[in-house]
Amino acid sequence: MFISTYRAIRSAIGRALLEAHRRSILKTVQGGEGLHLDGKILLVHGENLTLGRNVHIGHDARLNCLGGITIGDHTVISGHCTIYSYNHVFKHPTTLPVDTGIVRKPVHIGRYIWIGINVTIAPGTVIEDGAVIGMGTVVSGHVAANSIVVSPKHRVVGFRDHELTSALVERGMFYRRAA
Repeated sequence: MFISTYRAIRSAIGRALLEAHRRSILKTVQGGEGLHLDGKILLVHGENLTLGRNVHIGHDARLNCLGGITIGDHTVISGHCTIYSYNHVFKHPTTLPVDTGIVRKPVHIGRYIWIGINVTIAPGTVIEDGAVIGMGTVVSGHVAANSIVVSPKHRVVGFRDHELTSALVERGMFYRRAA
């Protein structure tokens, strides 16, 4: 009897805390009618997040909306997903490994999309309506409507300027977080 009462109380407290978390997110973002959270999420720069209707976001998702994130109606984002809409300057940095400057790149996620668990969505990505993103996939660039996407092996997409990197190392120009 005691254990079942304890579990019921703990469950009620958990639901109340989750509802309070959902309400606090809705105060920050644009849209979000029918937002469903499967657990707590980390939301940074939520004022740059636009949610469609009936969006589901899984537990421990991380959304950094500095550059803007739009999520369309009836989209399901599973747990442990990470979405970033900005990046550090790294092609022509003034310090290594990254520059203190940032580049904002909005992310657009269309309607009725399913994003599996542990997916990472890179800055500037556009996912068109109806796509399915398989678990563990790293998505970067453009995903066509109704595509089913899974991670390929890693690939090299370019190179840094070797001379610039060497010069920055020689001068001791390394990234330091602002105090």
